[in-house]
Amino acid sequence: MQQAVIFVRVSKKEQDYQRQLEDLRSLALSQAVQVVAEISEKISGARTNQERDGIQELLRLSRTRAIQKVLVCEVSRLGRSTVEVLQVVDELTQLGVSIYVQNFGIETLRNGKRNPVAQFLFTLLAEFARLERETLRERILSGMDEARRQGKKIGRPDGTTEGKAAFLKKYASVVRNLRAGLSVRKTAKLCDVSINTVRKVNEYVLLKP
Repeated sequence: MQQAVIFVRVSKKEQDYQRQLEDLRSLALSQAVQVVAEISEKISGARTNQERDGIQELLRLSRTRAIQKVLVCEVSRLGRSTVEVLQVVDELTQLGVSIYVQNFGIETLRNGKRNPVAQFLFTLLAEFARLERETLRERILSGMDEARRQGKKIGRPDGTTEGKAAFLKKYASVVRNLRAGLSVRKTAKLCDVSINTVRKVNEYVLLKP
């Protein structure tokens, strides 16, 4: 029996990935594979795969030959860009790990060999997902430009600039973890903040008074 990982991601903290998990658990039963791990992320799709603990754990399990299959709902769960998705697909393929994408019913390996149709579809789907994000970003920027033309204030209100002391007080737990020697990534995970926020705190902490 093949060992498999269920991999799910949502991009907002208020979103729930329970439906994805339930769907993929049912899929695992139908394919008679043994689920040895469930990896779930609540992280923005704009984060690189290097910043995603879930993707890194998936790659670790694949490299140690602990799994032979990955189950995902959509190809966009595997990366923010076409290049990142294809990098994951290529590495897992080289390691003999097949990826099954539920919403299209496609799999990267057939009897241990590359499925060229899946490779082609992965490229297309990843590119469509990237274009969709770019379109959304352009719409947001266009809306901000229109608001400025109408004289509306964009960003932090005047007079509310956050000083260094107030910022460090706000993220006191981040400061403690950094001073204790924890890495930026570990601190971000423990304190449930973005890596960029931790980096900004770290810059302030390293600055001499």
